[in-house]
Amino acid sequence: MQTHHGKHLQQDRFSAFWERMALHYPLPFEEKTLSDTLRVLSVVKRQGVDFSQAAVLDIGCGTGIYALPLAQEAARVTGVDDSAAMIQRMTDVMVPAGIQNVQPVKAAWKDLDISASGFEKAFDVAWISMSPAVKTIHDFEKMEKCARKWCVYIGWGRKRKNQLMEEVFRMHGLAYGPPPGAKAAYDLLVGSGRTPSLDYFETSWDWTGPAEDALEDVACFIEMQGGTANRELIQKTLERHEKDGRVSHTTHVEEGIMVWRIK
Repeated sequence: MQTHHGKHLQQDRFSAFWERMALHYPLPFEEKTLSDTLRVLSVVKRQGVDFSQAAVLDIGCGTGIYALPLAQEAARVTGVDDSAAMIQRMTDVMVPAGIQNVQPVKAAWKDLDISASGFEKAFDVAWISMSPAVKTIHDFEKMEKCARKWCVYIGWGRKRKNQLMEEVFRMHGLAYGPPPGAKAAYDLLVGSGRTPSLDYFETSWDWTGPAEDALEDVACFIEMQGGTANRELIQKTLERHEKDGRVSHTTHVEEGIMVWRIK
């Protein structure tokens, strides 16, 4: 049984992880990122979702990878994220781009009172992508209560590969694979009477940065999995991937896209 102190420690670790990830997280109008976004949007639109003049809720919006491109079609987008650094990076893109129909909300989805916030049935589309904020049937029901027409969920597919990360995880006795994602969510929804579509697409993420940043990022990943990061072991691994003080690695992933209509 997890103690109250243990829960707080886990939450602090979780928050620190996302604040750190925000430093290197992709931005919405970078060429590769936008290309992937448009691919996903084409899949979602084929399922009948119309963003034209819609009100959209983006749960776990991060740096606005979906929120800001959607704002070009939608009437308004509300982006909710618990990371102040993510929200700041999104705002840093919005302002110079002149995007005025996105409202950032700094909040943890699990703690957000959707009734007090005026979110109940306030959006045509409720959207979440690659965020741990929605896992349980209660989480999905809360998401559905915000939507008038559609819900969209994007989660891990059946593949996550990264040579460097796999090596480091193995050294710590951990397996590096895709976390529970789209298939688990699909089974949960179908089991509760929903009829979501499920499509998969593959993409990759590149990371390049100073060796010291790579060390801290990798250690963060290990600790998020409940392990204790051995920085000496990680450092030795990074040295094999280092060139001129910088480390580069690529993650190859599959993502699952679910779309379902609100009844």
